[in-house]
Amino acid sequence: MKRLPSVSANRRRGFALIEVLVAVLFIGIFLLALLQVRNQALHQFIRSGDHHSGAWLAEMKMAEVISQDLPDPENEETWFIQDSGDFAEFDERVNDINGRINENWVERNHFAKFEWEVTKELIFIGPNFIGNDEDLDLWEQPLDDNGDPLDEGDPREEAAARVVRITLIVYLPELPGYEKDEEGDSQPRQRESIKLVTYVDPAVLFNADVETDEAPAPEEGP
Repeated sequence: MKRLPSVSANRRRGFALIEVLVAVLFIGIFLLALLQVRNQALHQFIRSGDHHSGAWLAEMKMAEVISQDLPDPENEETWFIQDSGDFAEFDERVNDINGRINENWVERNHFAKFEWEVTKELIFIGPNFIGNDEDLDLWEQPLDDNGDPLDEGDPREEAAARVVRITLIVYLPELPGYEKDEEGDSQPRQRESIKLVTYVDPAVLFNADVETDEAPAPEEGP
């Protein structure tokens, strides 16, 4: 006669099945968390490389734009200059060099994802004023608490020093996805950038005289 399984045996089997399901659930949660940590670490690694590349590109670009097409104090039309572009030319160089060495080289398009914009403007510096041409045109006589004009000269009539301010912004490659703002709403990720600012004395560039070492005159004989 065939014996039927006891109730206690069925219960043990039921508990064993539940334990397996709970273990699978915990393993799934653990693997999901591990995958998220791995993706975050990979994202940080890639972003760190972009920051290093962006800083390197910004330094090279700044060295280039400092010596090109600067505002001329004698030419008002050049007092504000703006330009923009990308670094695709570096991709062409890298692909050309590696293509010559390795015939299996696959062309890459990495540096073109870094974009730049530069502004060059003539800055006027006076005893009580610092600003560009637009700020100079919009200047108004400051007033005291009683509404009387302060004893400050008009910077448009006073002699002022002039420097060229160069502002360079290098934008890192855009990141896909969204991020939450302060209100909890999803917004496209803001593009990160690297900003460099430097000042150049235009007098050194436009009014510098080339120094020449003149040979001493020969002494006259007796």
